[in-house]
Amino acid sequence: MKKTVLLSSVLALAFACTNSVQAKVYKWVTEDGTVVYSDQPHPDAEILNIEPLHPYKAPSYNLPETTEEEEDKAQVNATARYSSVTVDFPEHEANIHGTAGSFTVAVSSNPSLKKGDKYQLLIDQRAIGEPTSLTQFNVQNIDRGEHSVAVQILDKQGSNIMTSPAITVFIHRPMVKRKTPK
Repeated sequence: MKKTVLLSSVLALAFACTNSVQAKVYKWVTEDGTVVYSDQPHPDAEILNIEPLHPYKAPSYNLPETTEEEEDKAQVNATARYSSVTVDFPEHEANIHGTAGSFTVAVSSNPSLKKGDKYQLLIDQRAIGEPTSLTQFNVQNIDRGEHSVAVQILDKQGSNIMTSPAITVFIHRPMVKRKTPK
């Protein structure tokens, strides 16, 4: 019975939150006592009167525009924006086993990434994937063996601002031994 009450409460809330299109919501109780909510009519259903949500419009802000001179000055100071960028995971000299060459790389910078800047993952000094503002990369299908992992911070023009120290990882992929024909 508690599950039914919880389920009906969750469903009622879900229907209330999605009521922006003002569809009718029907409620009925089955023979076993289950409360059902639907947008489809049912012979024993009652129509629920759900008040429309009041939309909220965020205020707009007029930010001052920057001049070319200010942008040039900001570009000159770009390298001073970050004191560090690091690969936080995996650890240096980590052994990664049985994953078909898949693993996660977590990165961070101090201070946090600034607006317009992006991280670029490097494996063996080659860019992997697209630059992103996310601090986690899911790497797939890396060959077995020793690899260097680093991250760069790129500005909005794609220029390298800073590169992390490289760490080393060792990928141990499963290997299938094949019998050679006689």
